[in-house]
Amino acid sequence: MTASALALAAALLLWPATPRRAAALRRADPPGRRRVRATPIVVVGVVVAWLVPLPVALAGAVVSGTVAIRRRHRAVRLRRQQESAALQAALDVLVGELRTGAHPVSAFGTAAGEISGSVRQGMSAVAARARLGADVAAGLEDVAATSRLPMHWERLAACWRLAHVHGLSIATLMRTAQRDIAERERFSSHVEAAMAGPRATAAVLAGLPVAGIALGQLIGARPLAFLCGAGAGGWLLVIGVLLACAGLMWSDRITERTLR
Repeated sequence: MTASALALAAALLLWPATPRRAAALRRADPPGRRRVRATPIVVVGVVVAWLVPLPVALAGAVVSGTVAIRRRHRAVRLRRQQESAALQAALDVLVGELRTGAHPVSAFGTAAGEISGSVRQGMSAVAARARLGADVAAGLEDVAATSRLPMHWERLAACWRLAHVHGLSIATLMRTAQRDIAERERFSSHVEAAMAGPRATAAVLAGLPVAGIALGQLIGARPLAFLCGAGAGGWLLVIGVLLACAGLMWSDRITERTLR
């Protein structure tokens, strides 16, 4: 049992992530902080696996992992919304400065001073590159590589490059990009709100087996004694939990594809 518990804990800790998920995790949480948070989780997992039958520990690990992944995805969505709001506010200031005749470098610096967070860092980096005479479009693309909204920064880079290559008005192009970004984010907000219902439905359907077990326990069928035992019931519990969590994660994947 000890060897099984240690193997389970090590597998949960070392489970590989896809490149896209790994990049999102790096932006959401520094590596050092993740290690600090993962250590007590592994210790608790080993203790629980030692005290309870292995099937029950496996089912608990699957449920805990699913909850943790869904919470992380929710946090990523929240940070994306915050970055979107900050970027739109920065573009409002940037376009306003450009329309009053301010130099683009000064306009980027002013926009950076009006906001906070990652958008401020990106705007400040672009303004610094412009003061040094570097390629501003390349700076915007560098910011896009680390942003949760890369398509918006790339659109700004394309507008800057068009203005300098073809001699077009940077204020007009940035105004067009601002309107396009605002409309895209407004549409994304509508889709996000529309997906709240399907997400709630998926969560309710995933929780229905729990309600069935509770009802069976109330009428004296004692399903918990069967499912939490070390025999076939425990492995049926693992299979049921795996199917429920897989369905929940698959529904999340479908809704997230809709938002892209």
